[in-house]
Amino acid sequence: MHWPEFHRILRPAAGPFSPWTVLLGLLLLGLCAPHTVLAQSTSDSTDWVQVRLHHEADVESIRLTPEQGPLSVLLPSGGAPILRLEPNETVTLGRRQSDVYARRGGARLYARSFRLAAADEQPWTLTLPSESTRTYTGHLRLRPAEGDTGLQLVNRVPLQDYVASVVAAEYGLDDQAGTRAMAVVARTYALFSTKHYDGDYDHVDGTASQVYRGTNAITEEARRAARETAGQILTYNGEPIQAVYFSSSGGHTANNEDVWTGSTSLPYLRGKEDPYDEASPKHRWTTRIDRGALLQALSLHQGASVNGFLLGDRTPHGRLATVELLRSNDETEIEASTFRSIVNTRVDGATLKSTWFDARREGSEYVFEGRGHGHGVGLNQWGAHAMAEAGKDYRDILSFYYSGVQIRHLDETSSLPAVAQEPSTAPPDSTTPRIGW
Repeated sequence: MHWPEFHRILRPAAGPFSPWTVLLGLLLLGLCAPHTVLAQSTSDSTDWVQVRLHHEADVESIRLTPEQGPLSVLLPSGGAPILRLEPNETVTLGRRQSDVYARRGGARLYARSFRLAAADEQPWTLTLPSESTRTYTGHLRLRPAEGDTGLQLVNRVPLQDYVASVVAAEYGLDDQAGTRAMAVVARTYALFSTKHYDGDYDHVDGTASQVYRGTNAITEEARRAARETAGQILTYNGEPIQAVYFSSSGGHTANNEDVWTGSTSLPYLRGKEDPYDEASPKHRWTTRIDRGALLQALSLHQGASVNGFLLGDRTPHGRLATVELLRSNDETEIEASTFRSIVNTRVDGATLKSTWFDARREGSEYVFEGRGHGHGVGLNQWGAHAMAEAGKDYRDILSFYYSGVQIRHLDETSSLPAVAQEPSTAPPDSTTPRIGW
């Protein structure tokens, strides 16, 4: 959801929990109307990214502590803060039925949602009940999550901080050129592969979008890469591209339409031979999986007994497109990406790094011999690292993995805030494509 502007810290509330604010908390259930959603301006939309935090967890409460400057808790309708925290003071945020609360000491304030804003973009820390902590900058919006009992936590984070954190989490290799290439890719993906969550936020903080772990995850190299490429994005014919990426190609990258069924062929996402992947630790791999465990996982997915499988069609460059399942009374075909997802999520300790593999049975095990790690479309991170080690700069890397692209500054792009299209929706038995595996 696009947030109203609330950068300015207003005058403090009358004490940490004045009688007025406690009474307000009791009245909010009946009086707090939904707030008006304000669209971001073009300039504003390229300065910030809205990311849902801890999206895979059912978080019912969390503690927030400002680190270096004061932080204000505000109502959606605006006005003076109902609570002001000084550095190292902590407020507990939680959910009660269809409302959220802010608790300090024995008093609680209730509302349909809260906005929390730190002065001068100073950092603040979120602590889960498990005591795991992450530190963030920007603002936080808190409201009940739909469909469960938890909270929806959305961090409106400055773009530069977001890019640096993603680079540190998704790349993490020790070179300059590859890190800078990753910064341009992460920025392009952040701004132009968004708005897939009904307008509530642009991205989640895990692998369904880009991995984002806040500011305490940022390395100095990642911070420098974000700064030195500030404002740079990838374009094709003047339009921002769909900047997907993955870990290791196995020696050949893939066409986007060969990986994502039904997607339109994109001229900048063309498969090609990739000699730079040879040094990758994932260039070739072998894994053994218990036959009984795999067949049980396939059977649970199908709702019918699966007795075996056959490798099906392949893309022009070798990756499997389909796998044929041998069921008790018939046979059925599923996408290879679905087969891989079943193995990785339902078979303990088993991993298929890509859909580029052969398989055979040896006794009670299946042996998979494969190549690469991830979907194979766009930037190969290990290949970028090898190119950097060979003396290539980040522009060379980006030009190699994305055909015919140009690096342009956001100010030079007239179509803002155009949003890139995701690959077309895959059949129901397919996994959702993501960028970094």
